[in-house]
Amino acid sequence: MEDDGARTELGNDQESNVDASADGNSQTSEAKKTAEEKKREELFSRENLQRLLADALTYMSPVKDLTTIVKCGADVNGSVKRGLRPLHYAVYSGYLDGITFLLEHGADVNAPDDIGYRPVHLCARKGQLEPLKILIEHGAKVDFFVDEDDNSEESRRLGYLTIEPLNMALENNHEECARLLLASGAKPNHHYFLGYEINLVPLENLECLKTLLEFGADPNVFSRCGLSPLMKACRQHNIRAVRLLLESGADLNIQPPSRFEQKTAIHYAVMSGSTGITNALLRKGALLARPPGYRYSALHTAISSDNPDMCELLLRWDARVDEVTDENATPLQLACATPGLKNRLKIIQVLLKHGANPNANSPFVSYSSPFLAPLTEYLRCVTDEVEYDVVHALIVFGSKVHFRAASTSSRAKDPHGILHCVQYLKDKPEVLHLLIEAATGFDVDSISAYSSLSLEQKDILLSVATGPRSLRTIIHLFLRDYLQPKFIENVAGMPLPDIVKHYLMFHPSKSNVTV
Repeated sequence: MEDDGARTELGNDQESNVDASADGNSQTSEAKKTAEEKKREELFSRENLQRLLADALTYMSPVKDLTTIVKCGADVNGSVKRGLRPLHYAVYSGYLDGITFLLEHGADVNAPDDIGYRPVHLCARKGQLEPLKILIEHGAKVDFFVDEDDNSEESRRLGYLTIEPLNMALENNHEECARLLLASGAKPNHHYFLGYEINLVPLENLECLKTLLEFGADPNVFSRCGLSPLMKACRQHNIRAVRLLLESGADLNIQPPSRFEQKTAIHYAVMSGSTGITNALLRKGALLARPPGYRYSALHTAISSDNPDMCELLLRWDARVDEVTDENATPLQLACATPGLKNRLKIIQVLLKHGANPNANSPFVSYSSPFLAPLTEYLRCVTDEVEYDVVHALIVFGSKVHFRAASTSSRAKDPHGILHCVQYLKDKPEVLHLLIEAATGFDVDSISAYSSLSLEQKDILLSVATGPRSLRTIIHLFLRDYLQPKFIENVAGMPLPDIVKHYLMFHPSKSNVTV
């Protein structure tokens, strides 16, 4: 009996173990099944399917693969990353079959990413012409600017926050894309914050500029910096763009809005130093006179740019050699008074050769513009760096020399007075000798009282000032003035010995005569 009871108990234990084992196997199977389902769910999650579709489009997988992915649940209009849609990826890769597939399966041709880029923007930026054609055929929007009478919130949002595809095509020099966009309705005269479409196109993208003009872009609009396209082309030395703009009706003499300096295109051409561009403008009728509201003429600008060749060119085109600035300064005064000119002598010689008045001056004292005679302005400007050749050129062409005070703080006393500049000539006795030889006026009291003169300078000046000038000196100065404005040519043509000619030309080294 005991054995039977033991066997019964053992059997019960074995049955319990079998049941427990069966339950364990069942739980393991269910766990495996759950893990597989989770893995499957994860594999076919929306994010993974969208990523898979994007990768398939990027690597141009066959259309049948795209079909499979879409059947598995990928959304042709779903976002992949940062708002980018499958169509963005297809366009970026230039996958024409993929683009067509997406559009045929309901992809939104105008779907934006998070920053407002639509597929058409990618085409314009990368120069994808064929994809762009497909998008436009399927209704892609090519112009996002808002009409003035369209006040809807959606339109305003699109207009203010979206970059124009045309602008991107022009900027990246994709002329064919730009032409297609314009032919499909993009407007050529949009006004951005920084200027109009034509103001923003890089001028080296000449074909794009030409296309924009062909479709009606206005060549006479201004950027936010106050530059017209022609001014910009002159400034950038781009003569091909200059010629294209001139052929397209660019206004040579247009001035910017009043808040900007009132320069014209000729000023920018002169500042660029390009004689080719300057000639092109002048042949088309650019005005050389000082424009209304601006301080300088083109000739003044050439002088401040330190360009004697440009001065010569402008004067050959009949620039007025004595035209004044807004503060009555002539070009010669400006050439003498502008600090730092490396070509000052050449510029002065060019101006004098073309008849500049060496004694021009203004009756009004100015603290920002030259107003004294050119020689006085020169000596005041350069101080210790006086050049003999500059002084000589001015004197030969008739500059008056007075050893008097030029001005006080409030009024001009003698525009030809150089007394206060003599102190800078302590180490240049040859310049002082030349000035004394050409002098026609002395103020003995001022010379005596002026403490900045050295004793030697004061003695020399007083000895000349207190005695009569020699007849030879008087005749010399008379002939100098009488034979102007072609003094040099007239002296050269006289039947005189060379020593006399050199004397008349104020070359004391060639004459054995002293004052």
